[in-house]
Amino acid sequence: MFNTNQRTGDCKSSIIGSIPIRASIPLGGDSFVCHSVKIDSYLFGLNCPIDISIECRKSKISLKFYYKEKSYRIPLNCKFEELKESDICDIVTRTIRKADGDITIGQLLDWVVENDESGGALATRKKSKAHFIDLWVKREGRSLDESTEALLDTDNTGRTIPEQWAKKYGLPHKIRQIRSLFSKRNLLLFKREGWDTKHFANFVGYIAESTVSQPFTTDDNEVERIISFFEANRETHPVFYDIYLLAFGAGLRASEIYQVQGKDFTTFNGQHFLLLPFATKRSRLKNTNHIEKVGISSVLYKHFSSASQNENVIKGGLRLHKRFVKFLKKDLGITDNKACHRLRKILGARLATSAGIYHASKTLRNSVAVCERYYSDLTAHKNDLRV
Repeated sequence: MFNTNQRTGDCKSSIIGSIPIRASIPLGGDSFVCHSVKIDSYLFGLNCPIDISIECRKSKISLKFYYKEKSYRIPLNCKFEELKESDICDIVTRTIRKADGDITIGQLLDWVVENDESGGALATRKKSKAHFIDLWVKREGRSLDESTEALLDTDNTGRTIPEQWAKKYGLPHKIRQIRSLFSKRNLLLFKREGWDTKHFANFVGYIAESTVSQPFTTDDNEVERIISFFEANRETHPVFYDIYLLAFGAGLRASEIYQVQGKDFTTFNGQHFLLLPFATKRSRLKNTNHIEKVGISSVLYKHFSSASQNENVIKGGLRLHKRFVKFLKKDLGITDNKACHRLRKILGARLATSAGIYHASKTLRNSVAVCERYYSDLTAHKNDLRV
């Protein structure tokens, strides 16, 4: 608490009038006032007291204190009469933690999301943060204000935190995304910030289980049912029909469908292509500016050939896509959670069967190995030899 006889109320109250003025020095018309503050050291988690000064120069104020033989001056964006003891505690604690290479878990998560240097798409970084909050806060009931040192905790059997999560909840995909917060790239960035990276050892050393996806399956009846359904609804739902063509005919992901413009459709050497001159999942993983190219049918090319060159062919976004997914589930009867993505996968299966794994790989922009793993189940066998 403040070392003063005048202070009343709790630690959240304003400190104006409660701090003795140590010095008041006029400096060329710019009056300088320095207030000396004493706060119990236990509030900072320290065994030794810290002398804190509040320096006021006109309307600008700042905190000044010494820690480990180093001086710190922190400008404050508030008026002196608005300053509270709790504010001082928070500011000084954060500064001390940073000086010691120790930050809160919440600060770590915020830093990863806000800094593009940490790698990966912003949406992916946000998802990793959300997964961590789900397990750490919602399921375990812990606080993001804890020091990152808490990440070294183990249970009475010696299991680390990610090992405990894997045993209690499973969720290998979620834990694997959380593990990405502590990539080699990020560890180098954390060291640059002066943080103690030893706190992350249990997450760095954790090997997340891989989810095993079953090969994708469909049949001719489903393919025919989808084609017939959209042909019948072409006039009544023209926008949904356009989305269907890009997913079912070009194999685009949901994030790609709503970025395609009329100028992206082109013809080369008698063949029709759709160019993707924006960041896609694959180009983002490769970290390149490479423009991806998708082979498309003449039917698809002719349908979009009249679209405005510099405008998106689908004028909508997330809200429209949610309506489209609801339409697929309710009216078409697709039960997959990612109903639109199933249209893309069916295209891959059809190409693998009719043209081979390589052509499915080129169109879906997946590796041959991935296509072989998920779509080779549908490839017609050629073993009709005489025995």
